[in-house]
Amino acid sequence: MAGTPFQKTSRRAGRWVWCAALAFPLLTGQAPQPDMGSLLDKLSQKIKDSFDYKNWRASIVSTTTKTDKSWTPEEVTVVTKNVRSANDGEPQEEILKALETKKGRKTDITQKYAEDRRKEREKARKRRTGEQDQTGTDDEHGGGSMSLDEFLPFSEKKRGDFEFRLKDDTALEGKSVSALDVRAKVKNPRNWEGTFYFDPATYDLLRIELRPSKNPKLVKELEMQIDFEVLNNRYLVLKRTRFKINAGIFIKHVRQIVEDVYSHFEVLDGKQICDFKEVPESPPSPHRGGGARRLFDGGNRRDWFPRGPGAILAPMENHTNGDAFSSMI
Repeated sequence: MAGTPFQKTSRRAGRWVWCAALAFPLLTGQAPQPDMGSLLDKLSQKIKDSFDYKNWRASIVSTTTKTDKSWTPEEVTVVTKNVRSANDGEPQEEILKALETKKGRKTDITQKYAEDRRKEREKARKRRTGEQDQTGTDDEHGGGSMSLDEFLPFSEKKRGDFEFRLKDDTALEGKSVSALDVRAKVKNPRNWEGTFYFDPATYDLLRIELRPSKNPKLVKELEMQIDFEVLNNRYLVLKRTRFKINAGIFIKHVRQIVEDVYSHFEVLDGKQICDFKEVPESPPSPHRGGGARRLFDGGNRRDWFPRGPGAILAPMENHTNGDAFSSMI
């Protein structure tokens, strides 16, 4: 039986609405949103494949800027170092130079900085050992450790806690890229939200800009930016990081920016690697700030890492998961 004029008009209008909905993105220049589940699967798998390495080394220049309430610099420390992964998850580092600028005066603090770092690493190692003894397991969250997985919302287990939206017409350093905006539906300190930039052709992660959806206790502000680059058309390695933190209480407050730049990054998987031995006293060197510690392997002086403006290290320590990302930051 033929429908009423109203029913016919409704069906006709419905067809026009449906056609308009399909045509609107084309008329306005907006691309239709892709299958988000498929996109997240591809990003997740690409990241997993790209971080499939454990042994690496790099040169790093780390700049820590302590500021006043208006984020005006008060003290700047620039550290040049070579870093290499280690079996226990705690990267080995060779401090080449450490310079502190305070009230317009620059001071070489290489020797003091190297010794302070040695003590910090020893404390962290003991703390991790104590926590493992108490739990009987190597808890991935122990000692404040965090892996890349904890920042990523792409796994099927975590997707339900987030909302995803693909941005249009995004550029990064002059290059056209894809950007995925992520917002947490479940607000807590371990659900990070922000923007993920990636190559639309290869799904390689290029940059992440994140902040916790809910600040941890005593933290007023916490932001991070991490830049990646592809090495040997296979590995995703750190290129640059920037962490901004405002935390603490009136008596003891931390307001600082930590910027690290990496260079001469090398993946060592499949290569013969000797354990380093640290020699407490080494002859002064004009190229290493006099007090830099030298690292030896097997009793023979190993080649120094190549120099250059390196960088990136998070202001969080004790990353013990053993994967490539956690050992780097």
